[in-house]
Amino acid sequence: MLYSETVGSATGKPLVLLHGWGMHSGLWQTLLPQLQQDYSVTLIDLPGLGRSAGCQLQPYNLETVVSQLETVVPASALWLGWSLGGVIGMAFAQRFPERVHGLITLASSPCFVERPDWSFGMDEPTYSQFEQDLAAHPAKTLQRFNMLQVQGSTTARADLKTLKQILSEVQPTDQALVDSLALLRGDYRQLYRSTRLPVLHLLCQLDILAPANMANALKALQPEALVEVLADYSHVGFVSAPQALAAKVRAFQS
Repeated sequence: MLYSETVGSATGKPLVLLHGWGMHSGLWQTLLPQLQQDYSVTLIDLPGLGRSAGCQLQPYNLETVVSQLETVVPASALWLGWSLGGVIGMAFAQRFPERVHGLITLASSPCFVERPDWSFGMDEPTYSQFEQDLAAHPAKTLQRFNMLQVQGSTTARADLKTLKQILSEVQPTDQALVDSLALLRGDYRQLYRSTRLPVLHLLCQLDILAPANMANALKALQPEALVEVLADYSHVGFVSAPQALAAKVRAFQS
């Protein structure tokens, strides 16, 4: 079964939080106190990750992940998806548009790996090596990935310590790490072009995985979407400084 729980105000606005690759919903531990008073927050661990370790999908793709989410999310809600969670939120909104009244993507990208016409991702040799390292040494590779997520931040050391603590609570399965990583290889630009709903893309100034310099490219994909950059944030900047993110959530569609 897919793990989910609802916290916060029983009468608050429904809000779904989706984490990204390698993590689980404990990632939101510093953001929740900023939002619980006004929102009814649904927390989900993606299939195979966190407390959803027993939810093994075959095949593991966007369609099967979305099908699992459909069973646990509110009838209609604002969604916030971090990193891979932003892509998954976009896919859910396309399939069930009546159930998503707005979507915020955070440190996310329609294409995490470079393409000939998309320069805002990890280069192919580096990504391929990452896939090989993950298959051979999952724990060490995940640790290295966490270092990339905090890189450039003035709070990098504290953020890395927090990520390690979150991961120590519930370990992902090795197979789920491999399966879910495959989603990051996809090119989802057409998904972004074809999804129609209120969207706010939040990029992070110091992020090296979903770089802020793709802001204009995102705007070209979704001209009606809002695109903003969070100053001084790394890929996981909200872990140490959740206030700016919480303010963006409260202001969106207010």
